[in-house]
Amino acid sequence: MEGKLGILAAIALATLAVALPAQAEEPTRETYKAQVEPLCQANRARNEKIMAGARQRVNNDKLDAAGKQFVRVSESFGDLVKQIAVVPPPPADAHRVERWLELMRLLETRLRTVGKYFKVGEKLKATHESILAERSGISANNISIVFHFHYCRLSHFG
Repeated sequence: MEGKLGILAAIALATLAVALPAQAEEPTRETYKAQVEPLCQANRARNEKIMAGARQRVNNDKLDAAGKQFVRVSESFGDLVKQIAVVPPPPADAHRVERWLELMRLLETRLRTVGKYFKVGEKLKATHESILAERSGISANNISIVFHFHYCRLSHFG
């Protein structure tokens, strides 16, 4: 009986010894990218559908419709930021990822503001805010460049 119990105990310890390092592994840039890129890819496809025709609407002074598109894309983008925020970053890049998320939250806010300005017919203010939004996207890209993202690279909306 002791022999069987000893063997079971040894198997349990060996299993635990193998399982613990696998669970305790810290995320790397590659694993972080692998988790985040599919989220960005799905969001990019959704945002392209939302923003289809926005530029033509602005050029044709259909500002209310374009404004609604910008508000919707800001909501969609905000959902992406929330999804990314729960993915554990590599410890060495935690500060970088937090700054990236801050800039993406700023971009979300600015996209919503663009939409609000368009909805009330303030084309000049909306254009100014869209320039600020684009700058926020560029800054976010500069922070996240170490991850070599493809789908998480932010491009101009609209």
